[in-house]
Amino acid sequence: AAAAAPRRRAGMGLRPAALALLALAAAAASALPLPLPDAGPHLNYGWGEPIRLRHLYTASKHGLFSCFLRIGADGRVDAAGSQSPQSLLEIRAVAVRTVAIKGVQSSRYLCMDEAGRLHGQLRYSTEDCSFEEEIRPDGYNVYRSKKHGISVSLSSAKQRQQFKGKDFLPLSHFLPMINTVPMESADFGEYGDYSQAFEPEAFSSPLETDSMDPFGIASKLSPVKSPSFQN
Repeated sequence: AAAAAPRRRAGMGLRPAALALLALAAAAASALPLPLPDAGPHLNYGWGEPIRLRHLYTASKHGLFSCFLRIGADGRVDAAGSQSPQSLLEIRAVAVRTVAIKGVQSSRYLCMDEAGRLHGQLRYSTEDCSFEEEIRPDGYNVYRSKKHGISVSLSSAKQRQQFKGKDFLPLSHFLPMINTVPMESADFGEYGDYSQAFEPEAFSSPLETDSMDPFGIASKLSPVKSPSFQN
């Protein structure tokens, strides 16, 4: 019994020390900065921009055709051969790894119907206008409709039918490009002073990108050649 008493006292002496360690751990955890609730994929990939203004560039598998996604004032979504005011897009995180894409000049959101057809509409719809954003190993992005499970693509209806059931459609891999359209050539509304955010050197190449081109893909691109895409 006498030997048990010291053991009990030793055990009791450990409790305050353990409590002190737990208190220190809790204080350290509370000091860590918490992510913003709308940070979305930007936090995960370290982009640091809640809203991005970009042109979405895509090309055919062998680089014979290249273009930018364009949202017209009438809601038509098609391809532009070069950057234009209609192809400048606002890409905003709406959930984790999920974005809404809006034409800066048209003020229309990129949306998709059940057949995979794209259109622009003035009112944002969570179901039809939300896209999961995935960065592919080649540095390109894929945008997939959360509701329909179909990738955003500038392919024709015939091509969509031919590639139905496959992982990716033609012209569905996009590289977000920094704007090179002179601001004085068009009205960009609230983004009229957008060019002030860049030095003149930023406009030295029509295919200049930012940190979302982690593998330096753009430096190897020309208007008629691009990296291979998935079959």
